[in-house]
Amino acid sequence: MLKPVRVALAAAALWAVAAPAFAYDPAPWIQDARQIRAALGQRYANIDWLTVDRGLNLDTSFKAVESGLEKVSSEAEARALLDRALAGLNDGHVRIDWTSVAPTTGSFRPADGPPCANVSPQRQRPPVASGLPGWTALEEGVGAREFPGGLVTIDGHTVGVVQIVLFMADRPVCEAAAAGLKLPMDKPCDGGCSGRLDTAMYQELTDRFGARLEAMKAAGAEVLMIDLTGNGGGREWAEVALRMVTPIRVKSGPVRYVRSPQAASQLDALAVDIENNVGEERGAAKADLLRQAADLRARAAEARRTCDPAADKACLLLIDAGYGSGVWASADPVALADKAWGQSVFQPAKWAWREGVWSGPLMVLVDSRSASASEEFAAVLQDNRAALIVGSPTLGAGCGHATDVGPLTLKNSGGRLFMPDCVRLRADGSNEIGGVEPDVLVGFRGSDGPALKARRLATRLSDAVAKAVAGR
Repeated sequence: MLKPVRVALAAAALWAVAAPAFAYDPAPWIQDARQIRAALGQRYANIDWLTVDRGLNLDTSFKAVESGLEKVSSEAEARALLDRALAGLNDGHVRIDWTSVAPTTGSFRPADGPPCANVSPQRQRPPVASGLPGWTALEEGVGAREFPGGLVTIDGHTVGVVQIVLFMADRPVCEAAAAGLKLPMDKPCDGGCSGRLDTAMYQELTDRFGARLEAMKAAGAEVLMIDLTGNGGGREWAEVALRMVTPIRVKSGPVRYVRSPQAASQLDALAVDIENNVGEERGAAKADLLRQAADLRARAAEARRTCDPAADKACLLLIDAGYGSGVWASADPVALADKAWGQSVFQPAKWAWREGVWSGPLMVLVDSRSASASEEFAAVLQDNRAALIVGSPTLGAGCGHATDVGPLTLKNSGGRLFMPDCVRLRADGSNEIGGVEPDVLVGFRGSDGPALKARRLATRLSDAVAKAVAGR
């Protein structure tokens, strides 16, 4: 006869073999799914686009998610199911981070360590047009590494191609900016150092882009193509770059913020910047700036007001936040150069640049991986009839993160739900997340390799160049 202790041990061993150490329980995962559904209704910037333009019924979709969570057998499968459900929204800015520590985004964060410590080199890839017959690479000169490109002749017209891999500065640009500021590379860059380096880094990028455009003119380019294929976005520097490739005084698209204390703080900060820097202005000019500051404060007060957009029709989810370029949709950079308040109302005024460095016919090449800031670049130029858009419809990511609103932590799983907190609008009032539709359609597919992509471009490039030269 077995002793009681031995019987207990034998039973425990049999249980360990018969059942997993932690049995999957769908209940907490269903609660998290309901938390996600509620958050989408209350604070998702693109909710109208999702439910009206796309016609997606979130209640029906999440009932299917709950049913699926009851059928899966592990937490890994539950996470994968939620990931698939959010991927089905077709918004690249909506995702769940399941890691215990938030990963770096690749953005510029010098306060974490020495200058440029968190800035990675960009992965280079050849421009699509480099696969065309007669392609001549333009490999020399300032900006050649950051903005690779070359020349190709199409129906007697010399087309210059400049590729923008991302709208972000990478490590070599950052290191050049740090050297210009004489920053020690082995000591932390924080506080005021961080802001100075950020400004200097994008000034360096601006200068290199300008030099590349000048090089294209010197090489004899008659038509310019900006290659944004595969460009997933980046920083607000796109608003500077797009103004450098056209002589047209373009207007940026309107921007809306999701109401939140963080949005209110950002709008209030803009108002303070204006008020603190208008001292030298007089008369009507000063009065107009102060009026704009007061308007920002009113919008901030509304953003701070607590209400439920899903239940109260008078409570709008989105707050007017000006334009992609700031408080002003358009401005003369020369006129703002000596104004202390200039960058407070027009963000591109943070850097020195010149409108229309390129002033000839312009094309912008996009594909299904052109997203976010790339869509901003293409959309503004298209809406102002300043460029011919060529390629396939863009990804449709739209505006991403404009304020300090952080992710929502799911109560049970601990996953962090990221959602965009802003919307950019087109000239016709539509949401940029719908993607940019090319003026000249090329049948690019996501699976195309470089050679096939170049062949597809070749079939439409003659027509595109003719339209660009003719003004459409």
